[in-house]
Amino acid sequence: MLLYRAPSTAVPSVGSTWSHRLPAATGRVSWFGARTVPWTMLGLACTVGVLAPDLTERLAPWPFVIALIVFGMPHGAADWTVAARLFGRTGFFTRLIGFSGYLLLMAGSLALLAWQPGTTSLLFLLLTVFHFGMADATAVGADDDGRAARWCLVFARGFLLLSCVFAADPTRAWAPFERIAESMPVAWRSAWQPDLQVLQRLAWVGIATGLVLAIVSAIARLRAGHRRDAALDLVEHGLVATVASTVDPLCAVGCFFLGVHAFRHTRRLACTSSIVDDDRHPLAHDSITSRIIRIHRLSLPLMAPTAVCLAWLCWWLDGVDAESLAVASIAFYIITTLPHHLLGLRLSPPDLPPAAA
Repeated sequence: MLLYRAPSTAVPSVGSTWSHRLPAATGRVSWFGARTVPWTMLGLACTVGVLAPDLTERLAPWPFVIALIVFGMPHGAADWTVAARLFGRTGFFTRLIGFSGYLLLMAGSLALLAWQPGTTSLLFLLLTVFHFGMADATAVGADDDGRAARWCLVFARGFLLLSCVFAADPTRAWAPFERIAESMPVAWRSAWQPDLQVLQRLAWVGIATGLVLAIVSAIARLRAGHRRDAALDLVEHGLVATVASTVDPLCAVGCFFLGVHAFRHTRRLACTSSIVDDDRHPLAHDSITSRIIRIHRLSLPLMAPTAVCLAWLCWWLDGVDAESLAVASIAFYIITTLPHHLLGLRLSPPDLPPAAA
């Protein structure tokens, strides 16, 4: 939601619902608050999904395609710089040696995907529950409200998104992973693939579990004194579930990835001084817009090899259209999410506004 701060408003350091997320008073609308862009994206997707569901089918791959430029790919391509700064590495070869563990995990994920695409895809979806949920918990301040608030929000968010998608339309939800499996250089029909009816039943269990965990998280945040946060979390869970239930599966996950996860992760990097600031470019105290642009610049060294990988994946999938590019993006994320997630666990908490007051 948009937050208006009068010029004279002081942001307290303790006890305020928003104290861990608001920037210093500026008297302007904060377009880079933790919920502004995500709620805008989710609201638009909900509206289109309810009023024109057929349109979401035609637009299904485009959120993933747009994400390649806007937030999606840059937030991961920044890992080259993030890894170097977290461990104090300088010089290309030193950085490359330090990045070798990341590359080995990518290679291992690719080998597993080629060998058992169905199993690997399910493991990727399970990891996505953690990855999406943990980013959201950090962005809305649930990390500060205790383990119950944090971890229940993590699982609730991931379960509600992916479970609603597979409960609503398991065939279309699994279609990108089936296409990836079909492109493998092995006899993919001999490899295990999930029964979609069983997957749909498990999705309903995931929805029920997500609802319970969402309520538990809200209660924990309420007991921590953050009543408004608890209420807003529940509203956001509802938006996510509505998008996942009414919008084409590929479009729903793409909208969440672009407007919620990738935006919040980019915003976190832009609000972490150890990542965004250095002696040559001291932007730590500049505007959040300038810092987000800087994150895109920091991602450029890894963007070239990423583009090559995507081109190769599109060739592998026998297509160069928007849908093929979206599926290629998903295949790339299957290969990269594990090292990306493990690297993200080493990030320090954001210490710059608006993620930190």
